[in-house]
Amino acid sequence: MSPMQSAESDKSIRVIGAGLGRTGTKSLQAALDLLGFRTYHFPLPAHSAAWAACAEGTGSVAAAIQTAVDAGYDATCDQPMADTYAEQMDMFKNAKVVLTVRDSPAKWAVSWRVLADFIQVQERPFSFWYPSFIQWIPFMRNWKKMRNLLGVHFGLKPGELVRGFRNQPEGWLEKQYEAHNDAVKRHVPKDKLLVFNVKEGWEPLCKFLGKDVPEVPFPNVNESAELKRAIIMMKTVSYGWIPFVAGVACVSLVAIDVIGNRVRK
Repeated sequence: MSPMQSAESDKSIRVIGAGLGRTGTKSLQAALDLLGFRTYHFPLPAHSAAWAACAEGTGSVAAAIQTAVDAGYDATCDQPMADTYAEQMDMFKNAKVVLTVRDSPAKWAVSWRVLADFIQVQERPFSFWYPSFIQWIPFMRNWKKMRNLLGVHFGLKPGELVRGFRNQPEGWLEKQYEAHNDAVKRHVPKDKLLVFNVKEGWEPLCKFLGKDVPEVPFPNVNESAELKRAIIMMKTVSYGWIPFVAGVACVSLVAIDVIGNRVRK
């Protein structure tokens, strides 16, 4: 076997993050990277078509997961990777699973709504009242299709977890959070599973993965603040082009009028 073939055969996922989004997955990503892993947090634009195909039934889960492996990642977290933890376990028998959790289902639900507000702005189609070009971008459309996968593995309808929850009774989101976590705990052997709140810091994670505790604080990434800023930014971009176009149009009309006057003279 050539060195190149050997390197390709060594590619695998070693750590599977099975926690839903908004359970500290960005902090987990940063922590795993500090421990020497290369962690896949969300499908890259170049991989979005494979995930969209998976969601639409024209591609496989394995093919979508493989895009991350082929790109050199050996750890995963966040969704849709968390939704495919079982498939990853089948593909990578030696992988360990980290189930990130929040202090309570209620705290997770509050945080999930912040993410859902961000997604709602990102996925909104172009209209007179909302002149956004975001969904004209191919990978953005693919991400929208991909999100139909979220929650399907524990019985939800496509897209229900991220869009349909607004029509559900109070407490529905909390029940879905618990349903996912219960499914992971049932499916993953205890010796391969760490239920982990990022507030616990390095000790349980390093012990589980057989790593030395780094001499730096455990990363604490406040993604909620980032999402709120991103919502404002996307709305600004969506509406911001209108004054620019209006200004260009006015300048053009004035220029045409000046030229017309000169021609008439």
